[in-house]
Parts: sequence; C-alpha cells; structure tokens
Amino acid sequence: MLSYKHGYHAGNHADVIKHIILLYLYNIEKKGENSISYIDTHSGNGIYKYISRYMDKNKEYKDGIKKIQNYKGNNILIKNYLSTITKITGKNNYYPGSPIFISSISNKKDKLFFCELHNNEYDLLKKNLNNYTNIKVLNVDGFNFTFNKVNKEKNYFIFVDPSYEIKDDFDKVEHILNNIDNLFSKSKIIIWYPVLNILENDDFIQNIRKKGIGNIINIEVPIMKYGDNIGLQGSGLLLINFTNRSIMKNLKEVIQEIQNILKKEENSTRAKLRYL
Repeated sequence: MLSYKHGYHAGNHADVIKHIILLYLYNIEKKGENSISYIDTHSGNGIYKYISRYMDKNKEYKDGIKKIQNYKGNNILIKNYLSTITKITGKNNYYPGSPIFISSISNKKDKLFFCELHNNEYDLLKKNLNNYTNIKVLNVDGFNFTFNKVNKEKNYFIFVDPSYEIKDDFDKVEHILNNIDNLFSKSKIIIWYPVLNILENDDFIQNIRKKGIGNIINIEVPIMKYGDNIGLQGSGLLLINFTNRSIMKNLKEVIQEIQNILKKEENSTRAKLRYL
C-alpha cells in the first residue's frame, strides 16, 4: 500500500468525476453551514505536475482532464470545476489533488483534516498546503483517524478515496458503511470506488443494498462497455446523507455530460444514478 503514489493516475477520468462531484457537494454544504469539519482520508501530496516521472509515465491525464479542459458546454458543475483549476494553477502546468481543491474554496472557519500515511507524500502535502491556516496535515491512517475523530453528535464532511490496491480497503469502506447509523448519521460522506471486475462490483453494490442504509446515492460512470477487460473500466461514488432537493437533477445532467466526453467507446455501458 505504501508504494502507491496517486501521481501515476492524477488527472485521469476517475479524478475528473470525483473532483467535479466533490466540489459541487462541498459548495452546497458551505451554503447551509457556518463552518465545515472536513476529513480527507487519503490525501496524496496535492500537486501533480504534467511533466514529471509520475504523470508522464502512464499519461492517464490525457483520457481525463485533457479531454474536458476545453469544454464549451453549459453545465455549471463542469464549468465551476474547470474555473477552480484555473484559479488554483494559473498557467495550468499541474493538476490539483483534493486537498488543494478543498483548501482553495474553504473559508477560515472551516477545519480541514488531511490524512496521508505515505511519508514522502505527507511531507510534500505539508509543503504544498503551507499557505493555508485552517488545515491540519496528519501522517496517519485515514480510516483509523476518521473513527477516532468523529463525534456522532456532530456533522462532518468526509471524503474517502483509497487506492484499493489491497482488498483491505474494501473491508474498511464496509466498516464505515456498517457504522452509518450509530456514528455517521449526521455526517456527509463521499466514497469513491473503482470498477475493475464486473462480478465483484455487482457483489459490492448488492452487499451495500442489503445493509438498508437510508439516504445513499450511487453514481457509476463507465468509460467503456463493461466486460472482461483488464483495468479501470469506470468508477463510482457513494454519496451518503446528501438530501438537497436539487442534487439528483444536477447529478443526472452532469454525469451524462461527463460520460459523453470521457468515454473511450461509443457503446459504453450507460452511466448509473440511483438510490441504493
């Protein structure tokens, strides 16, 4: 797990999807809350340069941010995402990770906790967030920190974005889901997951359904036709306790637009938006 560096995948189609939705939902929360307590469980280092030995190795950003950065449509969520990147990066020579995105739109009353277990990534993240005063960067396991930090009487905004390079990550996500009612009932939670194996993905979703969790929205955006392909065929998000009335309409519009831009095959499996 500690050999994983998000730089190899930064700016790919999964990042585009998760960051568009993350920004949208955080901004909604800001309108209704005086301050936000935010936890990012797997923060990375926050800044990923296009010309680097990481991003340049697989060039996954070419199927992600590079496909959407010249967007000429009217979807406000996509336009906000792109304008936020421009405000953050200036000359746009790097892709910002979730800590930079959220720090840039937070206010001084917000309390932001960024967890990163990889020592080198942690050191870089501290450096890259040096200008922000409302943050705490922690060299800890983000899952453990979340369970130790959260008070069930208080609402948190939690972004769960592990690598899933080891199966234990799925178990830890399930542990969060098993504690929604008794620990996270007042918290807003976004959980990202990859679609790698179709049968395993179906089992994962079916297992969540059996838990009977209320207020859980599932988004899934395939970039190809699901099948026996090897690799990332799409990605999904679990949105828990988001009840704003406009969310479903806005999500439906944006995921259709995102899939049309990012899909690698014309006959890609249809995007999904549903309550579980």
